Amino acid sequence: MSERWISAEQFAVLQGRARNGRILPDETNVIRLRVKAPENWTAFSTACAELEAEAEHGLETRLELADESGAPLLTLFYRVLPNCRVQVPFPLDGRTLAGGSAFLPPQPGVFKGGLRECAEPERVFCFDVVVVPRAGKLDSVVFAGLRLTDGWQPRDVEGLPLVDELGQRKKGTWAGKTRDIEALSDYLRGEREWAKTHNAYPPDWSRWGGWLKKKFEATGWFRREYDGRRWWLVDPDGYAFFSNGMCYGTRTGVYAMADHLENLYEWLPPKDGLYSRCWCTGDAIPQYVVRNGLEAAKKRTLVNMPRANMMRVFGEEWLDAWIEINSARMRTWGVNTLGVGVNDYRDEPTRKFLAMAGIPFVITFKFFALTKRCIFRDFPDVFSPEYEQAAREMARRELVPWRDDRAMLGYFITNEPEWLTGDNLAVKLLQQAGFPASRQALIGFLKQKYADVGALNAAWGSGFASFDELMEPAGHIPDGARADLDAFHQIMVDRYGAVVSRALREADPNHLCLGMRYWRADERTLSGAERYFDVFSFNKYGEEPVTSAAVISRHVDLPIVVGEWHIGAMDSGLDAWGICYADTQAERAQAMSYYMEQTTQDPHLVGIHYFEYSDQPFLGRFDGECYNIGLIDVCNRPYPLVTEAYSAFARHMYPMLDGQIKPEAAPVPLKRNR
Repeated sequence: MSERWISAEQFAVLQGRARNGRILPDETNVIRLRVKAPENWTAFSTACAELEAEAEHGLETRLELADESGAPLLTLFYRVLPNCRVQVPFPLDGRTLAGGSAFLPPQPGVFKGGLRECAEPERVFCFDVVVVPRAGKLDSVVFAGLRLTDGWQPRDVEGLPLVDELGQRKKGTWAGKTRDIEALSDYLRGEREWAKTHNAYPPDWSRWGGWLKKKFEATGWFRREYDGRRWWLVDPDGYAFFSNGMCYGTRTGVYAMADHLENLYEWLPPKDGLYSRCWCTGDAIPQYVVRNGLEAAKKRTLVNMPRANMMRVFGEEWLDAWIEINSARMRTWGVNTLGVGVNDYRDEPTRKFLAMAGIPFVITFKFFALTKRCIFRDFPDVFSPEYEQAAREMARRELVPWRDDRAMLGYFITNEPEWLTGDNLAVKLLQQAGFPASRQALIGFLKQKYADVGALNAAWGSGFASFDELMEPAGHIPDGARADLDAFHQIMVDRYGAVVSRALREADPNHLCLGMRYWRADERTLSGAERYFDVFSFNKYGEEPVTSAAVISRHVDLPIVVGEWHIGAMDSGLDAWGICYADTQAERAQAMSYYMEQTTQDPHLVGIHYFEYSDQPFLGRFDGECYNIGLIDVCNRPYPLVTEAYSAFARHMYPMLDGQIKPEAAPVPLKRNR
């Protein structure tokens, strides 16, 4: 193993000032340190910063690879735990430098990593280490230095316990914080008694959660209908249905990172006996495997503190108690769809939860139909026979087991594909070797437009001797090619959706195809959507979804489901508060009311699925998110102002959708995390 250590003394302090072995931030609350890049830095796979930040909340720590002017060519970033000595291992492998993934793998004490831009290694002149608080004040940083290595291994994070015996933040108090295990037991036993007599939808709702006052033809399956004024979903009995969904509603607690973090927990459950079901490794979490690979996933250990809390109160009856309490809550609050996550975790008692809860649901495929080599990130070689075969296998593996279940609305094909964060897919295709089927499709497209290669050269400003030269990697993409490559990008996206949708419909003709859950809505995602989706889905974080839905509906006439949305608050005891958040739970509740009510004002919107039912853990879930976004906390205790807002919307949801009453909630300015 080769290493090179660059000590703190070798770094220049560009922002901030050194004092007594610590670095204090500048007036903008930022610390920036710079060192000239070693000549052989590309020989190392990792640049590991070692530091301890004294701060109120988690911080963003960045490694910027910059040119001689100081302009960043590549920015790698992580959220870092405060008040602990941590290693921040920034990967420098070729895939990362080329922007091969939008995410960086989580490591002990460093979470939710990502990258911006792509590096040109030959232009890298210096390394900048930057520390920026995401909220609150950064007091100081002890920075040991930067270790370049090709054999980085994690070490235990050094620090005092940050999490109490119930999984809550140890420091501080806030409304709703549970005092101790005795208080938790009294509360949860009371909730189980309450659930025995409070497990029903509003009285004018059907058994599926549809609206008894608006009837269409019944087919025995969920379907869609346009009534001349707006789109609706229709439940199996024929009643108008709006999918007021809850992501991960069937999940019995969120797993938290635990390996190399043990000393940050005040108490951890045993790993044997009943409590063995509180532990798993990363390979049990499909999203971890998709982002970081199977072998890396096997090395990570996670713990489920909400489950441990239920076990400490109810013993062997913990699972029945969890389902009884939370299914009653969701039905009472007006949740009529269990959203993404129903079929995600192999250790979840999904079938038992669905049977006991009696709430309709959707599934999301865990592993998309990828080819062995992808054109860009997770975008497959869409014209290859391999892609068609992978689509058929995905349908058989992930859809067929559910195809006879009439409580299932439909299926999301994938979730937030990473290729959408990149550039034109046709450009990516041309710039690299291989993918003969997709290259032949591009050549066929160009031959249809241009009489011969001379006409192509005239339009592109190129000098190809024949079309066949496009079978080889292109070192330079002429400016004149852009319009054609934009058009072929759309053809590739069309093929991407059409092939999998055809395979899925052959396997299951009855359930709704709910689309791809794109993370943004624009014309680049819409090509062909009306031909192969029943519903268009996208995830929308913000004050309201109507503006984005209007962009979609200008291009395609489809019903639309928002697959994810949430709003958090800063007064919950957690260290981060969601992609969009308010200061207090009261403001959060008002902002949620505004979002939900505005949804009823777009005739294409037929559902919104809240992300997610439970708060994320203080020490981070599989990718390090630790947001206050749940309707319940780690102790299975609801946020009362939020759940009242949620249930109040459900009580007047259908009349508002039908135009009988108007929205009343006012907007709340929100802060954003990304």
